[in-house]
Amino acid sequence: MDVVAMILAGGFATRLRPLSYTKPKVLLPILDKPIIDYILEAITKLPISNVILSLRYMADLVKTHVEKNWRTLENKITYLIEDRPLGDAGPIVLANLKSLFTDTTILVINGDVFSNVDLEKVLEFHRKKGGVATVVLVEAKGDLSRFGVASLNSDSRITKFIEKPRGLVGRGFVNAGIYVFEPEIIKYLPKKLTCRLKISIDLIPKLLENCDVYGFVHRGYWFDIGTPEDYLRANIEALKYYYPNSKIDGEVDGEVISPCYVGSNVYIGKNSEIGPYTVILSGVKAEENVRISTSILLGNVLISRGTYISEAIVGEGVYIGKWVRIESGAVIGDYTYIGDYVYIGRNVRIGPHREVLESIYEENKILP
Repeated sequence: MDVVAMILAGGFATRLRPLSYTKPKVLLPILDKPIIDYILEAITKLPISNVILSLRYMADLVKTHVEKNWRTLENKITYLIEDRPLGDAGPIVLANLKSLFTDTTILVINGDVFSNVDLEKVLEFHRKKGGVATVVLVEAKGDLSRFGVASLNSDSRITKFIEKPRGLVGRGFVNAGIYVFEPEIIKYLPKKLTCRLKISIDLIPKLLENCDVYGFVHRGYWFDIGTPEDYLRANIEALKYYYPNSKIDGEVDGEVISPCYVGSNVYIGKNSEIGPYTVILSGVKAEENVRISTSILLGNVLISRGTYISEAIVGEGVYIGKWVRIESGAVIGDYTYIGDYVYIGRNVRIGPHREVLESIYEENKILP
């Protein structure tokens, strides 16, 4: 049976700023490719009749990327442009109003999800259970208040679902942002769009009252790319998963401590040390005596001698002067200029296209 896939990629990604000032979340790379490419790769393994890309923020950038890199899907992709924030359930209503759904199963994927969820197994599970909906879940521990939390019975049916339970700390099954719906779920959504709609608030509770909803528990890796910290952690875990012994395409005239990813056309000068857990994308150039660890450097960064970077994210096209020190948690937006001898303190956020000539010692400072 064919499936209609919908990728939700219209959000502003405000918590990812300053990275999201210049590119939408789905185009942020994990190792060597954008998040959306991982999602589309997984989708192409399924019997897909149509792929609906729901876009709003920087929609043209996403559309241009997909048209250039996914020509094999060009006859199957429909772009749904949101004219205002719709939430994650609103695009389902909008697609139905535009008659984009046929009488077939609907696969909905949040565009900020990076995982190795086996979508074929999810669909197989959904059809075997025969419910109107399946929610992919992952087991999490710690602060669960940022997620939707589900309770399951012995048959994997969801018996209770609480969205972002305040103060809940512990272990539980949380919403992974991947859903399989039968077309009859449309009748539980409004016929018109008058406000933002959430799957977890405006749809799932109604389905639980009237239908069987099942939870597929995913045991592999899964990341919700909501913040720069999430983004760094996802890259580190992907690095450990795909390249535990490093992947070096560029030239490193110094020591590499695995695991590291070094893209093409990269040069790291002599007496330098990179790693562990460091991702350096194509076009980065660094002079001698540079130390980089547990960090992401997006493309075409230029680094002068003696610079130290630890547990930070450096955006595309950034210039870093000599003997600069960038501390843990710092995030530097695209095409920023950092002068010589500048110190960037812990958790400092610097927006794109800035010129930073003086040190920032204050922790958590934001230069938008």
